[in-house]
Amino acid sequence: MRRILAVAVLALAAAVGLPAASQAGGPTSVLITQPGQSAGALYYDDAAYDALLGLLPADETRGEPLAPGGGVDYNLTWLVHDVMPWRFDRVHVAADGTAWVSTTFSAEDPGGWVEVAEAEELAALLTQVLDDAVAPEVVSIPADTPAPAAAPAPAEPEPAWFSLTGWRWVVPGVLLGLVVGAVAARRSRDQEPRQVLISSEA
Repeated sequence: MRRILAVAVLALAAAVGLPAASQAGGPTSVLITQPGQSAGALYYDDAAYDALLGLLPADETRGEPLAPGGGVDYNLTWLVHDVMPWRFDRVHVAADGTAWVSTTFSAEDPGGWVEVAEAEELAALLTQVLDDAVAPEVVSIPADTPAPAAAPAPAEPEPAWFSLTGWRWVVPGVLLGLVVGAVAARRSRDQEPRQVLISSEA
């Protein structure tokens, strides 16, 4: 039913003679968001794109400073080449079924609120776009998932049996000390002056 309604609105916009945005050098897509709820988008080749444009004011609005309280809010951002903001529409569907729109060409301009005639068609089209949007998949990780174990520290290599480290210096040191002491004692004896025995018989 909503798709048929969107096509009917598109036909009405064409009959009035509103040019398509892509033909007039305007935006090529529109981002539609319902704050805190959902988001969707339309491209210039979508049937509902021109239908939505025909339901909104053609120029900036100057009207009431505030929309009626209560209801549902939508933000429409029209983009040139899908990247450059070109136009901003704030739509408020009040609790009594009326629809109010604030249209500006600058994000800093608060604009003014005016009531649109096709309130029911506008609300149905916006709802259809957001219902057709695909929600992103959210992947959750359980809080009790154990953290990956840290890699064990590499073991210190065992010193070889012939390594002269630590207590292994003791034995060679003692042996070396004995050898050096023996050589020194022998050399000391060799250097002592020899005593010649002289006979008293001459």
